[in-house]
Amino acid sequence: MSGALATVDPGIEPVRVAVESRDLISAAGVTHLLKSSPRVRVVQDRSDAHVLLALVNELCAQQAARLRACGSSRIVVIAARVHDLTPSIAAQAGLAVPLRRADVNAERLVKLLVGGQAVQERAPVLSDRDLQLLRLLADGATIAEVAVRLFCSERTVKYALHQLLERFGLRNRVHAVAWALRSGLL
Repeated sequence: MSGALATVDPGIEPVRVAVESRDLISAAGVTHLLKSSPRVRVVQDRSDAHVLLALVNELCAQQAARLRACGSSRIVVIAARVHDLTPSIAAQAGLAVPLRRADVNAERLVKLLVGGQAVQERAPVLSDRDLQLLRLLADGATIAEVAVRLFCSERTVKYALHQLLERFGLRNRVHAVAWALRSGLL
């Protein structure tokens, strides 16, 4: 037995995880990764699980609502593709923002499932300042007008807008406003 396995307290019950995926190969791979950890036990029955681990290609609103309705107290989603609407789709359903499959390794996944890494049930999609900025842009305000209304410099507004565009993979301010409107954030 390796040293890592020997350091686990035998009195601690492993976290029971149910894996859900339409892709049987992905489900088998994740199950194999999880079975190598003494801190996690993979179970078949969702009702017996502490955590539901859902593997999806791309999270859509219907999937997110279905996952939320399944009744699991903790739901972790791993998506092959994460696009600009994914955080808002997850937040509207009360899910944590999905992890990109390419960013997940065995150690990070186990930490996430056993609670070593915080999973927010309702991830904040936009800060109040981001929402103010988007509302003003949606109303047709120029950068200079936004700066006056938010009591900051034009450079600060441009930087905040740039950060928002980068964070959500948006192309420009029109795309940002359209994204916020479609997502129900404005």
